[in-house]
Amino acid sequence: MSELSEFWYTEYTMSKTYGYDYTVFNLFDRTHITWLVLCLVFTVGISVLYRKSGARLRRRLEISVAMLALFLEVSRIIEEILTDQWRVGSLPLQLCSISAFICAWYGIHPNKLAANILYALCLPGAAVALLSPTWCALPIANFFHIDSEMLHILLVCYPVMLLAGGFKPEIKMLPKVLAVLAGMLVVIYSVNKILGTNFFFINDPLRQRHHVPLHKYLRRESVPHRVHNNPASALRPDVYAVYGY
Repeated sequence: MSELSEFWYTEYTMSKTYGYDYTVFNLFDRTHITWLVLCLVFTVGISVLYRKSGARLRRRLEISVAMLALFLEVSRIIEEILTDQWRVGSLPLQLCSISAFICAWYGIHPNKLAANILYALCLPGAAVALLSPTWCALPIANFFHIDSEMLHILLVCYPVMLLAGGFKPEIKMLPKVLAVLAGMLVVIYSVNKILGTNFFFINDPLRQRHHVPLHKYLRRESVPHRVHNNPASALRPDVYAVYGY
């Protein structure tokens, strides 16, 4: 590992090398703000283009953005394997990893269920990830930093693009979306118990860099650990809020 350039270090490798509290950038510093601005500019630009386009170009955008998101997720996995950094926690079972596959699903076969899942689950999940990234230990000149930022930007952009094109979330689809979420939680919680992982941050959310910085920034108290050990705790009010409840 010592011969490996830090350009290829994963967040896990960087933290293991320099310490868990090691960070290269912090919440809402210049680096973080720059990426958020890029996300805003890219999302608005693609959404405007999509809104003004005809059916043919819209399909090209739906496929292109979805396949790019999938490519970024798959390339992350391949790169971890090639650099001998892959571990069980690298499985594509986080919400944003699954979101890349849902984007591809919609890109290949546009359907209401996928669109509503992208809107209700993937969009808020990716937005939270961008606002409170887990890759704060990675420098800008790092493959996984760039890959993570680009992937989450695309995951925000995709459902917003669909909204700009006229997609309207349907309340009647909410039970199906919740059923999909419940199914994922059961599977993920079981996988976490078996493999000792923490996908979806539901088995031990207080351990994750993903939540701690945002809580510190907003000066909020963390929820007691015992509350989060129930997979049902991941059924947050956000899912209802995005539908106007």
